[in-house]
Amino acid sequence: MVEQLRLEQIETPEFLDTFYTVLANAIRRNTLQYLLTNPNPVSTDRLALELAAIERELPAEAVTSDHQHDLLLLLTHVHLPALSDAGVVEWDRDCEQVTLTPLLNQLSVTGSAMNGLPELSISTRSETSH
Repeated sequence: MVEQLRLEQIETPEFLDTFYTVLANAIRRNTLQYLLTNPNPVSTDRLALELAAIERELPAEAVTSDHQHDLLLLLTHVHLPALSDAGVVEWDRDCEQVTLTPLLNQLSVTGSAMNGLPELSISTRSETSH
């Protein structure tokens, strides 16, 4: 189970542990990237189709229904629950809709590699940066 990300805990090891857990999987990273570039609610079926296309480097029209279904199962049973528990997406299971929460818009995330090791800096955005 993933812990809920809270801005007031941003400088704690627990926050970073949860943030790294969220980013540790390519499907979750691709989900967040897709939702960041498509801010409107998206159906779980459409999200599965888009992620299958990204994963296979194909246009969405070329994704087979089997590949879409496989991604849909992974999303609904593994990745969307984790993203929802972390508080980065809102997942309406009844309507099968997914949207990003405002949390990621409130964070400033930068990364760099130092001596081959990734370094991540997370802070809250200043009000003047909007």
